[in-house]
Amino acid sequence: MQKALTYLIIFGCTIVTAISQPTDKVGQLVSAENYFAALAKEKGIKKAFLSVSDDNTIIFRPGPVSAIKYFKGKRDSLGILNWEPSFARISKSGDWGITAGPSTFKASDTSKTHYGDYLSVWKKNTKGVWKLAIDIGVVHPKPKTEPVLVFQNAKNEIYQKQRSQNRLQQREDVVFSSDKLMGTILKADDQIALKEFIAEESRLLFPGFLPITGKKNIMNFWRIQGFNLSSEPVKADRSLSGELAFTYGNASILHQGETKKYHYVRVWEVQQGYVWNVIYEAYVQAANEPKKEEND
Repeated sequence: MQKALTYLIIFGCTIVTAISQPTDKVGQLVSAENYFAALAKEKGIKKAFLSVSDDNTIIFRPGPVSAIKYFKGKRDSLGILNWEPSFARISKSGDWGITAGPSTFKASDTSKTHYGDYLSVWKKNTKGVWKLAIDIGVVHPKPKTEPVLVFQNAKNEIYQKQRSQNRLQQREDVVFSSDKLMGTILKADDQIALKEFIAEESRLLFPGFLPITGKKNIMNFWRIQGFNLSSEPVKADRSLSGELAFTYGNASILHQGETKKYHYVRVWEVQQGYVWNVIYEAYVQAANEPKKEEND
């Protein structure tokens, strides 16, 4: 089944910019992430987040909230939060990227260690400084292996340049419509939706479970757990070069006759055939939902 609306990707693309082979721009993004993590150790979680946030930064606590409003109204946590990226991608335009990797949290030096993984989207501001756009994380059992590092520059920096606000909005609307279509198909048959929209190399973060990599493994996860998923997007955003984007929204999961509410973030990429596929996805349970026990 061919995805609807994907042909709209070419809206407003009139100027093609060719640039030489990319430098290690993803390394610059990873450096920004590592600085963020180091700042959390030195100055505390609150100051670290405020240093990389702007008025558009959204974090999930557990629902989507403004990072600045959330942290300004709170005392700094005395907990010890550590993380490091093991996965990073950057857009052709160099203004937009994603990082993900393992994390640990301890309330104090002597308290229990909680393990997890996070997914972050970064955007450069008008001054060329990396700022956090989206941040979401899950808790899961202690990993049994070290993550494989995957840091990917864009294969080239040739992209169709478009700065008109109307055209840029149309391009975001395409991503939003793709997510909405995925949600519609999920309600009817989640396996068909996953087969159609999940990239072969996709990754999934789900609370209580270790990260899942690969389309086949992700489809098996949903099938084996017996989860019936449906979703509805709230917001979409897209890189200037257009090939990477994210959506976030609300999801419902039906399991053994009980429905639980979640929030999700999906990172999308235009892949072969000019179709949008999900390359990274993360879920967190909504407020007032019982937390799922950690599973091996």
